[in-house]
Formats: sequence, structure tokens, C-alpha cells
Amino acid sequence: MSRRSAKQPAKVQAPPTGTSLFYSLMSELKKYPDAINLGRGDPDFTTPAHILEAVRRWLEAPDADLRAPGRMRDEVLRAIATRLREVNGIDVDPSTEIVLTQGGQEALFLMIQTVLAPGDEIVVPEPNYSSYADAIAFAGAVQVAVRTRIDENFVLDPDRVRAAITPRTRALVMVSPNNPTAAVLSPDRVNALTAIAEEHDLLILADDIYDRFLYDDHVHTSPASLDGMKPRTLTLNALSKMYAMTGWRTGWVAGPAPLIEQVGRIKEAASGGLSLLAMRAGVAALTGPQDGLYEMQAAYGRRRRIVMDALDAMGLRYGVPQGGQFILVDIGPTGLSSLDLARRFLEQAHVLVSPGISYGEAWKGFIRMTFLQPEPTLAEAMRRIADVVTRLG
Repeated sequence: MSRRSAKQPAKVQAPPTGTSLFYSLMSELKKYPDAINLGRGDPDFTTPAHILEAVRRWLEAPDADLRAPGRMRDEVLRAIATRLREVNGIDVDPSTEIVLTQGGQEALFLMIQTVLAPGDEIVVPEPNYSSYADAIAFAGAVQVAVRTRIDENFVLDPDRVRAAITPRTRALVMVSPNNPTAAVLSPDRVNALTAIAEEHDLLILADDIYDRFLYDDHVHTSPASLDGMKPRTLTLNALSKMYAMTGWRTGWVAGPAPLIEQVGRIKEAASGGLSLLAMRAGVAALTGPQDGLYEMQAAYGRRRRIVMDALDAMGLRYGVPQGGQFILVDIGPTGLSSLDLARRFLEQAHVLVSPGISYGEAWKGFIRMTFLQPEPTLAEAMRRIADVVTRLG
């Protein structure tokens, strides 16, 4: 076979222009000594001290063996299985129904590559985390977006999901709480969506990464916990958000053994296993004191109110955050696109927000803000933003 006639790799679509522009804005933020970042989604808390201490003690132990990951892997898998049972209501065999991943990002990619073939369709709520679109394009599959609405608090509508299904539909993505909308799927809504998946023989990709951050009595329901759903559901999670461990890169995919076997094959080919340090930290996080998690939960609730009160005073609509760490804001009254307004906030207020166009052209009239700053800093950021909005009026 000649080089010219050899099979060419599938083309991967470039990320949306808005995503690249957002990172450009983030780079510009470094110019301002008083900059406040409300764009990135990384927790501002530090990894709890007992986790760091557990890793230090293990490294200093005379019998520490950095060459033999098997025992440590078994320990973290058992800890994850316990967490899945106690928090998510999902019973799994830790030896055959969990794959450890380099954080939630790799977990997302592995799930998509496992269940989709070129030409397959997958139903995805919109807006959503842009890495889903990238992973779907890499698989050669087709993303079928189901748009959510601000007047419905951006909650996914089962009727619209049903209308989006075709004979080529292979899977449904369910993200709750959602990024960037902070919408939470109620138990009734999860039941309705999983019934549709069962009716049309769809696989479910469940993103539970913000499942510990809920407000106003909202509850999280993992699809795989419902009767009959485990055999058709892959569930991802990571320690990044709940324990302020973004840099440790410790996550997982859980699901039925036949699917997990394929996830594991792709994982081993792509990146091998986790580091022993990440696994030791993971065991400490999941089995140790949970005070740090509870502190974050309480702090995010207070911060959320600061942002909502400020936006109310500005007269801007938003989806009420039911969970997560974000708020999606309708900026129509300003008369500017999301990118133009983000630039104004950056240049005039030295505050970075994420332009909605990062999630697709349909969202250029929105911005996403995080509340991942200490309360005084967050209040100052909102004061600066309000000054800019007032001048626009």
C-alpha cells in the first residue's frame, strides 16, 4: 500500500474559537496585580492537611515500595467502591467494575471512546463542558445537542431528549450538577431520562463530579443506582473538586464489567496506571476525616449568595445554582456579546469571567462565573463588575 493510499487518521475538530479566546483572556489577566479570576473552575482551597500528611508518612516509611503499585491500587479501588455504595447508592465489584483515571478529564475521554464508534450519535445537554464535544469529535461520532433554557433553570427536558433520538443514537450524557449551568436533575427527572434510555436501548454516561455540592435541599441521584440501570451506565467522578485535589489527577470510571474491561484496555494503552502518590492520597481522602469537604460545602453556599445578590442588584437574570460552583448569567441587557463583555470586565475591572461563546455560538449572550474565591475577594469582584455594568447602562 502506498503512503498516499494509506488510511488517514480521523480528523479531530478544533475546540470552539471561544475556548481559545478564553485562555487568551486568562493569559492577559496576569498583567493586572489586583486581578480576580472568576473564570477557572479549580477550587481555591488547599488539599486537606491529613491527606498531605498521609502521603508524607508513607514516603518516609522504611517499607515504602515505589515499584509495586498492586497493593495500593487494590486499597484505593476498595475505598472508591465504598464511596460509590455509601454516597451514590451504586454497588460495584472493585476488582472488575472500576478503572482508575488521571482525573475526571481522562475519565470523560475514556467513556466516550468506549461507547462510541464513527457515525454514532450521542445526546448531550447544552450548554455543557466543552471537553465532551472534543472527545466526541475524536471518536468520529456526532453530538446531538439538546438545548436547555434559562426560564427552566437549565434543567434537561426529557421530552426534548426523546425528540432528539434517532436510529443512530447510541448514548445519553447526564451531568448533574451541570457545568456551566449548575442545574441539578431531580430524582423524578433522572427516572424519566433513564426510562427513555431503557426504552431506546441507550447507554448512559453519568458525570457525577459535583455530586457533593448541592444547595436549597436539592439532592443528587446517580442513574446507575436505579433498578436495572447499572448494566447500561458508566459513571465518572474524581477527587479534584470535592477534596481540592485538582493537581493530584485521581479519578475513576465505574460501571458493568464488560464495559469497564474496554475502558481499562483504552486506559492502559493511553496512559497506564496512576502514580502511587496519587493513589495514597486518594485512600487518605476517601477514608479519612471529611471536615475539609464540609468546610467547602458551607463556604460555597455563602459565596453563591454573594454572587446572586449582586446580580439581582444589577438586574441580570441567571440560572439559580442548584449545585456545583458556577452561575450562568444572561447578559442580554448589556447589549454586548459574551466575549466583548468579558473583555470589558478584564480591562476595566480586572476580573476574569468565562464568555458563553466558549460553549458554542448559541451561548454568546451569556457568561459563566465561578464562586471559587474567598468571600471578601468575591464581594470585591462583584462590586467591580457592577461598576462596569452601571457604566454600560
